[in-house]
Amino acid sequence: MSNITGHILLSGYAKLPSNTAAQKLFDQLVVVVNVDFESGIVLDVDCTMATDLGKRFVTAMMKGYDLNHGPDALLEAINLRYFGHLKKALLTAIREIFQHYNDLKNSVV
Repeated sequence: MSNITGHILLSGYAKLPSNTAAQKLFDQLVVVVNVDFESGIVLDVDCTMATDLGKRFVTAMMKGYDLNHGPDALLEAINLRYFGHLKKALLTAIREIFQHYNDLKNSVV
């Protein structure tokens, strides 16, 4: 069991598809979350999407989500509501965030 307390910052990365606005600006999609480690609640979100609307959409989808519930419900919600070209990259980056969180929960620091 980990002895981490308070807020933590986690990130997930994924390769961006070519010929997208985001790919013209960034090499990878990066999703960064501020999480209350004890509760698993996502407090804030940022990502390297090209538009502010895209960033706000991802934030609205993820903010308040409890990482302890696992990724499935969040990934399904994104699949049902996000129809942008970055969907696959977004899902990959989010899976990586869950993996980091679970690794920390199961580690001794």
